[in-house]
Amino acid sequence: GRLATEHYLPIKRMNMKNMLSLIVVLSSWLAVYSQGSYTEIELKLKCDSIIEESNTLYRYETAAWNFTDMFLAKPELMETIRGVLTYQQGDTIKCLVIEDQSQCTYEVSFLNESAPCSEVTTYRSLSEYEMNLIKVREKIRSAFTDEKEYPIYSYKDYPLNWILIPFKDGYKFYAISGTSKGGVIPFGNDYLFIADKEGKIQSWKKFHSGLLPVEVTEQMPMIAFPIHSHLKKEPFISATDICTFRLYYNQTGSTKFAVYSPALSMYFVYEIATNTITPTKDINLDSAPSF
Repeated sequence: GRLATEHYLPIKRMNMKNMLSLIVVLSSWLAVYSQGSYTEIELKLKCDSIIEESNTLYRYETAAWNFTDMFLAKPELMETIRGVLTYQQGDTIKCLVIEDQSQCTYEVSFLNESAPCSEVTTYRSLSEYEMNLIKVREKIRSAFTDEKEYPIYSYKDYPLNWILIPFKDGYKFYAISGTSKGGVIPFGNDYLFIADKEGKIQSWKKFHSGLLPVEVTEQMPMIAFPIHSHLKKEPFISATDICTFRLYYNQTGSTKFAVYSPALSMYFVYEIATNTITPTKDINLDSAPSF
């Protein structure tokens, strides 16, 4: 992949001149904030909507993780699997093993993140809705063959996990980085594609310029408060940031993380205990190792 222009803030390596420059930038946040397009109420509404979207992503991903563990424990299913489908139905997240474009061989529903609420091992035909989800997903993916139009990068040991979420105007197709490596939070290399109801891509974006993993080492066996910065075109903490953190935070001992927004000259701090985002002009940099 390309070298990222977005980066983790090298606070530990700052000299006094750079530190003073950062303080000047931080002290000017009130002027930017007051002249910008976001009032305090608007910021709260935006943060609340990001939390709501991250909750949805997290439900999809935790269900998919648990489902994978369940069907891998059933070797007989491995002979039939041709794909997996995950989607929301009412209050539950349903995960299916697909034998072909019309048959389901294994189905599990999750009401919460911890345990399945139902498990079905009998074969059945896919519903019209399920077949349409598969059709839309494949329609979107078919556009990715144009690498110039949609440059999607892959990194060794960090595969992309795809999540299709219907909404009133069409579909959101997210990609977030995953990893089986221990001691890592795989921030970055995440995407969102917006498609119409037929699966034609209308718009897309990258949330980060590249992969930004937070990784513990022998020299730093715990990272309590990781921070990374965003490009100006992505002024807010993202739902993908939060979902990734919730999935992997226990790998590093973290309980919160922050995103610095150059566009708004402020930080967005996410805390796992409360599942909340707090916009702030300043944080305690001494207690916040950054990379």
